Amino acid sequence: MPNFYGKQIMLREYRSDDLPGIRSWVNDRESVRYLSARYWMPQSYADAADFLEHATHAGANGAFFVIANIEEERYLGQIDLFSINWKLRSAEMAIVLGAEGQRGKGIGTEAIGMMLEYAFMTLGLERIELEVATENRRAMRCYEKAGFVLEGVKRHAFMLDGEYTDLAVMSAISGDWRRSRKAAHV
Repeated sequence: MPNFYGKQIMLREYRSDDLPGIRSWVNDRESVRYLSARYWMPQSYADAADFLEHATHAGANGAFFVIANIEEERYLGQIDLFSINWKLRSAEMAIVLGAEGQRGKGIGTEAIGMMLEYAFMTLGLERIELEVATENRRAMRCYEKAGFVLEGVKRHAFMLDGEYTDLAVMSAISGDWRRSRKAAHV
């Protein structure tokens, strides 16, 4: 899998030495608060190692990248395309920045932009979609900045702090992304 370089970060393959970086956030309540139910239960060392093993052997239906700083290639988080449907040319996307200190610095927006470029220009996908808790306003702003559009809301489809909450469904479409990119370079 190729490496991609941005201004602040790079996207690279997962490596065995990423396990401590993954372990640093998988059991941190604030880091997993808005993530899928998979992270609601404590994550053992073996759970994290299993995920890492899966990410390093993704196959044709997933593209898994570590978000790393450029200088040392140190793990900061991860961004993944999964459930790639080659017939429909669509995929789902998920992103995690492991440490609170990495959030709010534009790293997520840059990583998403790099992933969309890879998805649309290299893989030839047409649609990338994600779901996000509507209360996760910071993430929603980040996704919108990167080119995602709100498509709808699934009512009471997520649990947050013991209460049902809504999930926003957002997507980025290749043609929209290309037009906005072209307009930004004019």
